[in-house]
Amino acid sequence: MKVGLVGFTSVGKSTLFELMTGARPDPSKVHSGQLAMATLSDPRLDFLAKLHQPKKITPAQVEILDTPGLLRGTHGDNPQRLALIREADAFLIVLDGFTSGSDSPLALDAFQEELLFADLGVVTNRAERLEASVKKPRPDRDAQLKELETVKKVLKALESSTPISDLDLTAEEKKPMRSFGLLTDKPRVVVVNEIQGNPLPESLLAKAPGAIAIDAKLELELAQLDPDERKAFGEEMGIGELGKDRVIRAAYDAAGIITFFTAGEPEVRGWNVERGGTAVDAAGKIHTDLARGFIRAEVTPFDELFQAGSVREAKARNFPKLEGKDYLVKDGDVMFFRSSV
Repeated sequence: MKVGLVGFTSVGKSTLFELMTGARPDPSKVHSGQLAMATLSDPRLDFLAKLHQPKKITPAQVEILDTPGLLRGTHGDNPQRLALIREADAFLIVLDGFTSGSDSPLALDAFQEELLFADLGVVTNRAERLEASVKKPRPDRDAQLKELETVKKVLKALESSTPISDLDLTAEEKKPMRSFGLLTDKPRVVVVNEIQGNPLPESLLAKAPGAIAIDAKLELELAQLDPDERKAFGEEMGIGELGKDRVIRAAYDAAGIITFFTAGEPEVRGWNVERGGTAVDAAGKIHTDLARGFIRAEVTPFDELFQAGSVREAKARNFPKLEGKDYLVKDGDVMFFRSSV
């Protein structure tokens, strides 16, 4: 899963990208986008490490794509930039909250309008092709007629400024739309690059209830200090939890990712799996052979292990449980896989 930092030009996306990933923005990739991994800060990993004293600790990570900023007022006429944005599975929409006179609620409306216009162009083209195609005798004509019905429904919504995510489409209706990479159908979280301490406008929170405020420039400066200086300066500035951690967690939520763990003396590691993924899906994240030869998964929910306080006590409480291939993985599950391969 790939999470895209998207927004207009000059909103601080690249600063946020460096803060989240530790990777310096590459000027040669300003028009092509830049990829790097963001590490999820997870105290559960620390607890598991204390239990197992592993040789290696590997936190879960999510892929972040820093995309070129869109030009405001072009109404979807950013073909190369939009093509890069479409590569992302979910969006962190970055808004300017630090420039004097900036209006984040208005900017959010304007950015979403750009996405809507881009989708409108894609869906209009598809509708025109389908209308021409269904006039001819074809073996797949019935399937195309069904798709055209869905496309017209989506087109009508876009023409009335309704994002696709607000439509109540059935699974069958969504299927032909997936290949279009429609922008207003992607999950999103709004991030306002705001001066530390400034509250978000109520009008923005009404449009985007889960919006996050972060002073990316200040946090990047803090990240470059040694730990003691960082702590003292953070306390002086009244900074509790870093916005960086909240943004990375929001990226996970937007992408529909949860974390499961494997734990032992060689390594304690966090892994990503899509929410709703099965035990076989989780095994496949580690190695395709584990999924191919899957027999059973030994599963201990993290909360049960934490309350037990030790692996021995967890066993006394009848954990781990043996689960089959259709078991739905839950966030925080500690898993060991039995495989015939």
